[in-house]
Order: sequence, then structure tokens, then C-alpha cells
Amino acid sequence: MLFEANFMNSAEITSRTRSDRFREAWRLGWGLVWPAVCAGCGAPDVALCAACRRAVTGPAFFQPVVGWPPGWGVWAAAAYGGTAARLVLSWKERGRHDLTGPFGAGMASALMACREASSEPASPWLLVPVPSSAGARRRRGGDLVAALARRAARLVGPAWVAGGHGPPPIVAPVLTHQRDVRDQGELSARARRKNLAGALALRPGLRLSLPQRGCVIVDDVVTTGATAAETARVLTSAGARVLGVCGLSVALRR
Repeated sequence: MLFEANFMNSAEITSRTRSDRFREAWRLGWGLVWPAVCAGCGAPDVALCAACRRAVTGPAFFQPVVGWPPGWGVWAAAAYGGTAARLVLSWKERGRHDLTGPFGAGMASALMACREASSEPASPWLLVPVPSSAGARRRRGGDLVAALARRAARLVGPAWVAGGHGPPPIVAPVLTHQRDVRDQGELSARARRKNLAGALALRPGLRLSLPQRGCVIVDDVVTTGATAAETARVLTSAGARVLGVCGLSVALRR
């Protein structure tokens, strides 16, 4: 039995070594065709350098949002600006989907901080990603915020259970756009609220029961809070309880 165990361990090590060599050869070969540069600072031969990774992976902090009820705000892994802003722009507009991994670690940090600060009973939380429009999904190659929520849910699961917080959270992309909205990048806070008012709705034919379910809104960037507020309106109108908002990054108020 000892020989068999040693043989199996040796086989596993050999298999991992071969796999590691293949991945390294693939990475080097691809690097000759498309040289890797850090999405944050442009450093060569690395997709994301250690310093830029630290800019989006936490630790998480709480940021109140102007215009929201007292005590309500955003748990985020980074302040929006500088390196974090460059990384988000690369992820959303330049096809750097390889950043979903480190972004997921940052979102996991925000989710754990939100959970540990909550007195909510140990029941499955629903993570509701802010939906992307059809045009944004086509342009960016998918629903990036939903992918971010799924990655964070996988990463946070073991710590969630070990901390006595009940079953791991479940990603529930239950919302959709029911009309076109303008790009919010250049809009004021008031214009953003007007732009989004009534823009979101539950997905047609939704079978997931929302009444009394605890929901956390997930977004990549929270600026004025208009998008999160519209998301919360739809969820609460369906009977859900919105427990908080988690963002990868949040715009700090001066």
C-alpha cells in the first residue's frame, strides 16, 4: 500500500510537472506572437504585476453614498481612480478578460467584509449582478459583471462556510434592461438617475422566488450610486430584501 501510495504521488507529480511545462511553453509561445504587458502599468512580460494586483484585491472598505439612506453604502476593494481605473477600462473596453481572476479576488474580499458586518441570519444570499445592456455584451464579449460575480462566489465559498455564515452565496442574474439607456460616463449624478429611472426589470419568465430573499447587488464600479439604486428598486418591488452593495471599486467623495 505504501508503494502504491508513493507511486501515485510520483505519477501525480510527474503529471503536474508535464502540465506546468506545457502551460509555460504555451505562455512563452503566445508571448512571441502577442507580448504580455501589465494592464495597469505596462510592465513587460506579465499580465498583471504584483503592485497593480494589490490595487484591486483589497482589503475591502466601506464607503457611504450620498443620497442613500443612513448606514447604507458600498463595500469595495479599491477606490476608483489611478491604477484601478486603468485596469477596469482595460477589462471592459480593451478585451483584457484575464483580469477577471484578480478582480474576483477583490470582489470576494468585499463580499466577505459585507457578510461579516451583517447580522443577517445564515441563509443563502443571492448575488445580483448589475446587468449589462445587449450592446455592451456584444462589444465586450459577454456579461463581465456576471462573470465577476461568479468568480467571486467561487473564491469566497470556503471562507463563507468556515466562518459560520451558512451556505455559500448564489449568483442570480435576475435583471435585464427593458429600454435603451445613454452611456453614463459623461452624465451628472442627476442625469444618471433620470437616465436609469425605470430602465431595469426582472427577466421574463423568471422562476427564482425573490420574496424575502436576501440579495446583495454586485457591480464593477459604483460612482453616484444611481445604478445600484435602480437595481435595488426592482429587487425590493419584487419582495426581495437588499442587504447591501459590493463593488470592485467605488468613487470616493471629496
